[in-house]
Amino acid sequence: MDSYFEKGVVLEGTLWVKGNVHFGASIKGDVYSNDHFIVGHSGFVKGKIHSYNFSTSGKVDGDIFSENKTSLLKGGVLTGDISTYQLVVDEGADFGGRCKMIDAPVDKMGRGDSVEKSPKNKSLLTVKVRKESSTSLAAKSSQLIFFSRFPKIARILFIGFLFIGVFVFFNDTKNDDPESLVKIGYDLLAEGNYEKAELVFKDALKSDRESSKIYAGLGQSFLQRKLYQDAINQFKRSLDLTPANTDYKISLAKTYQLMGQLNDAEKYFQLAIDENPKNATSFYHYGLFVEEKGNKQRAIISYRKALKLEKNIHAAYLPLGKLLEETGQLEDAITEYTLGLKYDEKNPELHLALGRLLLDSTDSSKAISHLNKAVRFMPQNFQSRIKVAEIFKRKGMLDQALALYEVASSMQPNNTEVQSILGNIYLQKADLVNALKVYKKLVKINSKSAENQYQLGRLLRLEKQYKNARQALEKALSLRDDHAPTYYELGLVLLAESEVIKAEGLLNEAVRREPENAMYSLVLANTEMESKKYNLALDRLLKLVKAGPDKPDVLFAVCTVYSKKRFFSDAIKFCERTLNLSPKREDIMNRLAWLYAKKE
Repeated sequence: MDSYFEKGVVLEGTLWVKGNVHFGASIKGDVYSNDHFIVGHSGFVKGKIHSYNFSTSGKVDGDIFSENKTSLLKGGVLTGDISTYQLVVDEGADFGGRCKMIDAPVDKMGRGDSVEKSPKNKSLLTVKVRKESSTSLAAKSSQLIFFSRFPKIARILFIGFLFIGVFVFFNDTKNDDPESLVKIGYDLLAEGNYEKAELVFKDALKSDRESSKIYAGLGQSFLQRKLYQDAINQFKRSLDLTPANTDYKISLAKTYQLMGQLNDAEKYFQLAIDENPKNATSFYHYGLFVEEKGNKQRAIISYRKALKLEKNIHAAYLPLGKLLEETGQLEDAITEYTLGLKYDEKNPELHLALGRLLLDSTDSSKAISHLNKAVRFMPQNFQSRIKVAEIFKRKGMLDQALALYEVASSMQPNNTEVQSILGNIYLQKADLVNALKVYKKLVKINSKSAENQYQLGRLLRLEKQYKNARQALEKALSLRDDHAPTYYELGLVLLAESEVIKAEGLLNEAVRREPENAMYSLVLANTEMESKKYNLALDRLLKLVKAGPDKPDVLFAVCTVYSKKRFFSDAIKFCERTLNLSPKREDIMNRLAWLYAKKE
């Protein structure tokens, strides 16, 4: 019989329980159990615990007297001494106290219900049950008075039918035969409820200790909870009972693999293959094993053997295709992904892998189809959208990437990484309105990101919202003072606000940090001209001409500074060079006309 004490229940006093008990509540008082007492993650016991088997992943403050086995599971905290026959301590358990190992476990058979022979204290549960029993008796008395009004034969028939109904009900609901328990246990494993599965399999063992299925199921419950040594013990027991079972060998090999005992893992994988060389599953799992060891060629051979034996072993196509990609066999990889989809047409990972490869081919429409299917078959999967969107973005397919990132943004509106990429795509598409909306949101989510503040300030400057732009850029500099683009953008804002001297200082800092940036130097030279620092501006501009002699903006700036210095011949020469490069610019034509007039 299993009992469950749910989280949130608080008990006081001594607790006497029978059967396997999973305790998720809190109690201040001693506990007596005649079977397995399990303190779950949410459980708390302050008092002594007497049991046959004891496990905890919760918190216990008190001594433990376990007649057979004590297990301190990951996350469990025990403060107190332990007396037990067998002790198992998982990594991540916390134990503060002493441990005394008793000579031999007490034989559980024949102990009967000794827990019921408790001396003085009654648990809260006992009181509650008795109280309910009294109420029930009162109710039954009133019912008997009611039924006494009917004829005797009617009462006899009614009681007979009642007994038959009760008998049928209890027989129909009885589930303690081993086969039923095994089915329940495996259903619990499939649901991911591993602790309850363990309890069910242990109940099944009470009736049948010769069933390899029970030991294997128990092994799986331990394996999924990373209790590897316990899992190995159970898998070995299942193999003792059914030595030819390939699945048990594979389970044992995978457990050794997870423990890092690769020689033992290799041994049992090979035994599984030798035992049944036509078992595709053995080759598939062996492929995973040797791939993890770094032997790509052996893994490819093993996956191919698995698929040769069983074409629809879907799981092998994806790792095989990826290994073929890594080894440069791209056409073979495309073939394997395509075959995999023949047997598993709704597999999003296969569509994703095939679509990504086909993007590099001439048939991009087929690639886009597969990538869209990858998203369609995982409509609520955030990561699938991000993966596909990133593929489109890398290939420069911004419209397709944008559509996916917009949906991903609606799924996780506070995901700063997605919002940043979305803002970046809007900038690449010159959609400044939507880019500004995104960066306003990003700054609201995380105001301490220098990059977000910088991008917001830059976009606000382009929108001529200079006051807000200045605030954002100054905040960006306070968070990151080595970023040349921020100095440059803030300099442009101050120029727009006619603060030329301050702007010149900021632009100087931008040029100092990135001297190769021609745009920064050109803007600084123009600012120096406004401050009538013609020689500084001319020196700077002539260096730019030497580095890039065919840049119209730089040549025209030289023409301008020579004009201001009244060197008309030199100014004309540079303006004519500019006009040859940009023959339709009216500002150059006007400047030349003025220069010709001045020279005459």
